[in-house]
Amino acid sequence: MVALIALREPKGHVASQGTAASVGRGSTGGSSTKPAPSSTPHSSTSAPHKGSSNSEAAAVKSVPLIVLNNTTTSGLAKRAAERFEAGGWTVSRYDNYQNDIASTCAYYDPSASGAKQAAKALRRQFPTIKRVEPRFAELPEGPVVVVLTPDYSAS
Repeated sequence: MVALIALREPKGHVASQGTAASVGRGSTGGSSTKPAPSSTPHSSTSAPHKGSSNSEAAAVKSVPLIVLNNTTTSGLAKRAAERFEAGGWTVSRYDNYQNDIASTCAYYDPSASGAKQAAKALRRQFPTIKRVEPRFAELPEGPVVVVLTPDYSAS
């Protein structure tokens, strides 16, 4: 079954013709925009030192997330954003979204420093995020964009 999905949707998404982000046009009306952090995370130093893993984890978690609700569940993006923030992550925005996405995914911007590592760390911390993939054009710009689909759960 996985192979069929992969063949039908090789990159985990299908951008339907005429389908675009519905940011701000959802049924909840509860979108939120938070200011982005003023500094960008820096890569860790190559020389390990005491507390290095803690500072690396903090740097990864400082990469801002955008959380998008691609379901019919009202308020899901807000609840997920609060959950990620409680886990130490920075959420710059959450909103509704509409596109044909195969499963809950953390999309990262390949040109943003630390974005791929942050997306992978987020998935490790929250295994209900099924995949980590490079960002595609129809998504809002951001280092990491989490798109929630019906398979997302807060457990």
